[in-house]
Amino acid sequence: MSFLPLSIFIICCNEVERIGQVLESIKDFSDDIVIVDSGSTDGTLELVKRYTDRVYHKDWEGFGQQKVYGESLCKHNWILNLDADEILLESVRQSIRDLFQQKEETRGGAYALRICHVSSLSNTLTPSRFCPVNVTGRLYDKRRAEFKDSAVHDKLVVFDGSQPVTLDGDVAHISLKSFSHMWAKIETYSTLQAQDWFDKGRKPTFLQLIYDPPFFFLKNYLIRRLCFVGVEGFMIAIALSAGRALRIAMTIEKWKTSEF
Repeated sequence: MSFLPLSIFIICCNEVERIGQVLESIKDFSDDIVIVDSGSTDGTLELVKRYTDRVYHKDWEGFGQQKVYGESLCKHNWILNLDADEILLESVRQSIRDLFQQKEETRGGAYALRICHVSSLSNTLTPSRFCPVNVTGRLYDKRRAEFKDSAVHDKLVVFDGSQPVTLDGDVAHISLKSFSHMWAKIETYSTLQAQDWFDKGRKPTFLQLIYDPPFFFLKNYLIRRLCFVGVEGFMIAIALSAGRALRIAMTIEKWKTSEF
């Protein structure tokens, strides 16, 4: 088997339902698959060890911190980061292969992937034509780009200030494991974002608490096209809106508490 000169790392916790498909999509890509687990108890560790012995534990500190740690463990200069619910489809797999056929000096410092929402209620991983798409930097040369250690954001930063070039092809994103799991994630993320806002001195108002969540619902449901994901898309948009309200309310609460 001919592997690419590429390390792949995934951060995870309790992802036994989804991470197997992710690992199947990359098992012939790299001889350096790194898993950073933050305390799985559902069989995730037993599953990932069928694919790699590079499995490490790190208590959860935040998205950026987990990814910086994963990045530090990779042995190749070129790194691909995937979440535990993102599956490389053949179209983007071919684009990555083609990239590594180029001479290294002709490659950019970082590349973005098209992360396409796939309904968990569907029997296919093929994204629909109008599905929600998030284009984000995930494939990079660690000598020219890196993740920052932000607890809230996990953005890839290119040292020369340029933007990652978007590769052709899609990554299937099975974002919903269950509605209860989705809400737990939104609650955790809202808590981190509220602290981030407070630390940065942002002071939302009660008026913002009234108008911002409905606007956030419309933004996700219509502009970000969750309306094309059926009932699941509607429920995700509702939950994201509630999470937005929670973030604003928690930030207001922090400011009021700090005044005493």
